[in-house]
Amino acid sequence: MSTPTHIDQINGESRGPFVDYVRPYPEQLRASLKGMNGSTFWSYSLWRAPEGADLLEDIPFSEEYMQCAGTAEALALEVRRIEADGTPHQYAIGKPGGDRTGEPTEVIHYDNGRHRTTVYPHEVFTADEAAVVFYTYFLTDDVSQPYELRDLHLSWPKPESEEGDS
Repeated sequence: MSTPTHIDQINGESRGPFVDYVRPYPEQLRASLKGMNGSTFWSYSLWRAPEGADLLEDIPFSEEYMQCAGTAEALALEVRRIEADGTPHQYAIGKPGGDRTGEPTEVIHYDNGRHRTTVYPHEVFTADEAAVVFYTYFLTDDVSQPYELRDLHLSWPKPESEEGDS
């Protein structure tokens, strides 16, 4: 059992210290992600707590995090980070060697089908695969090789051609 250094969040609402009290961190991540069913549990996020934060007192948000949405069988993973120039970027995470020609075709539904995201086939992960990526992020605050990042070019307001997309 160790002092919590990270915060996890479920469905964008319930958040708290990410702890290893019940099982070691890699197993905790795997168990959490395997519980994702797309309806009552559809999204999971993880970020490092600020240095010295008292997680019994406050559960702070962060500008940098890893998140996923979907079901244990089909998850879309993303990472948000602040680049060296100070600008935030959000990236879809993909397995190596995927084909990015054309538009993404794999639709991941979540929140009882109220929302969706569309990714390339190599950007769909199972809970077991995602647990490996999340654990590396937990240890290093980064997405390691051989995984690939695709900039999602998120901006607000959305360009007119994207209005109405979820």
